[in-house]
Amino acid sequence: IIGWERREADRPAGIRTMALVSLGSCLFAICSTFAFLDGPMSWDSSRVAAAIPSGVGFLGAGLIFKQESRDEESGENTHSVHGLTTAASLWLCAAVGIACGGQMYFAATFCVALMLVLLRFGPRHVSDDDDDDDDDDD
Repeated sequence: IIGWERREADRPAGIRTMALVSLGSCLFAICSTFAFLDGPMSWDSSRVAAAIPSGVGFLGAGLIFKQESRDEESGENTHSVHGLTTAASLWLCAAVGIACGGQMYFAATFCVALMLVLLRFGPRHVSDDDDDDDDDDD
């Protein structure tokens, strides 16, 4: 569902990427819980789940890029950063996968619903100089 919203917005990470990250995180969480139960040593299963955000952060870093453009009228350079929302969405998909792997289905469902509301209806861009301000008396 989350990847569909990103795909409709023509973003670099879509349905397959979000689903794969979530599924992989879920599998890591399940494996960290059950893989070490029968061994001679006791393992802290939360270590694997704690490492997932770092790995997904590396993927998210590949989605973020900085763009520099030059304003032809004023000659000023402007900088803009793209991909932050998609990278954060990817990171949250990993968290949803971990929650599902830990059998926390209500928390996962709530996060997905809240994320969809924020992505769909949240503000897209906040700027310091708002040209469409109705209170300007020019």
